[in-house]
This record gives sequence, C-alpha cells and structure tokens, in this order.
Amino acid sequence: AGFQYSGLTAAFSFLALEEAVQKNLSLRTIVVLHPSHHVYLDGCAISGAAKIETPLGNLEVDNQLREQLLLTGKFTTMKRSEDEDEHSGEMQYPFISKVLSNSGMLKQHNGNCFTVRVLPIMVGSIRPVKEEAFGKLFSSVLCDPEIFTVISSDFCHWGKRFGYVPLPSSNLGVPVDEVYEYIQHLDRKGMDIIEMQKPGAFADYLREYSNTICGRHPIGVWLHSVVVNAKEGRERLEVRFVKYDQSGKARSIKDSSVSYASAVARSLPI
Repeated sequence: AGFQYSGLTAAFSFLALEEAVQKNLSLRTIVVLHPSHHVYLDGCAISGAAKIETPLGNLEVDNQLREQLLLTGKFTTMKRSEDEDEHSGEMQYPFISKVLSNSGMLKQHNGNCFTVRVLPIMVGSIRPVKEEAFGKLFSSVLCDPEIFTVISSDFCHWGKRFGYVPLPSSNLGVPVDEVYEYIQHLDRKGMDIIEMQKPGAFADYLREYSNTICGRHPIGVWLHSVVVNAKEGRERLEVRFVKYDQSGKARSIKDSSVSYASAVARSLPI
C-alpha cells in the first residue's frame, strides 16, 4: 500500500531500527524478507542488485551474505524486472535509508550508504513444510547480532475487489456488529499467534480463516527461525505489536479496506 495509507503504521516499527543503529555499533546488514505479488515463486529469491535506489539515499546490497546464501543451493536470484516490480520490498527502503542517514555511524558518498548494507529476499508462495525448511536455513543468519531483520507485510485485505468478504459472525468468539470490528478481531487473532511465536498455529489460523495477509509466507519463515534459535539456545525474543490501523472502516459489502500492523521483536536474556 502507498505511504499515505501504511506509512504512519510502518514508522512505529522502524523506531526499533533507529534504536538498534544507535546501540549496536556492530550492525552491518539489514535483511528484508518480503512476499511476491507478481511472480510465482516456490522458494526464496535474493536480489541481484548492487544497490537499491531511494529518494533519501541509496543502499548498498550485501554481496558477501548473498553469496553465502546462494552457495547453499536453496536460493535463486531475482531478475531485475522482478525486483523492481515488487512494491513490498520497495516500501521498506526509504525508511531504512532515512534511519541510516540520521545515524552517526553512517558513511555516505554521492548519496550511497556504505556502512550498513541491505539484502532483499523474496519469499514465494511456499507450503508450511518449506517455510520450516527455510526457517531452519535462515536461523543462524537472522540471530547474528550484526544482522537486523525487516519483514514486509500488511494484514487483512477485505472487499469484493480482493475476493475476500467474510461478514461478522460468532466464529471468532467475540460479538461484533460492524465489518471493520470483525476485521480487527480477525487480524488480532493472527497477531496474537505471531506474538506467541507459534508457526504451526499461524499456519492453522490461515487455513481456518484464509486471512489475506500478503506477507504470511515471510512471517511463517521468520517464525520458524525464531523457534529454531530458541530451541538451540542461540536467541530468545519478545514479539509485540505496537501499532494497528485500517485504510477505512468497512461497514457494508460495498466497502473495502486494508489493515496495517507493526510489530517489534526484541532479544531477551538467554
């Protein structure tokens, strides 16, 4: 969604990046996990770009980490046209550039940011078993203290134009009359599962309600990484949603809305 709809909500989560940049002087790479809206992908594809251009300063791509992941043989490389067409990653880069540009640790030359790099990774429409496999593969990377992870997603897309129009009912266990209230409770149910860090329950939730969360696969991959790292004693996280909004308050079948939510994950003592 455009910044006029999702920007304010997204900004809340990027305060965590601002904090990380200030406190973690070893930070070197921001991994951006985002979905695919235009290309069928039964796996994960890494950006082949050397840099990402934004109006607020360009970001250099971490070629070293890219090569490390490609050597596993489990990833493909995005075509330039696929990379440029995918808005879910594109929406994150100006925020990242702004935070890095404001930080005292950033070196710039001709509008390019060189101290902290990015690595965009597109996660395709993969089944839960593949989400688990990629989660395990990513786990040691995403718990690295030198790496910060951004996951791109919005939440419920409700309306005829999205092909998703569930109406208020008792299946959520809460009495609601308005459509927008139903949407909020539906989203909150998924958000609670994400906060509990339960990838299996999240997959069950999606099967039961078919909520149109565009970043459900990147979220699923990340949740599996979180579980692996917790089991192996490498990292424990607290996940909390800090902002929620809707593009409009849907009240009838003629309306439509998109939901936005920001969450922040913080490391806990092991």
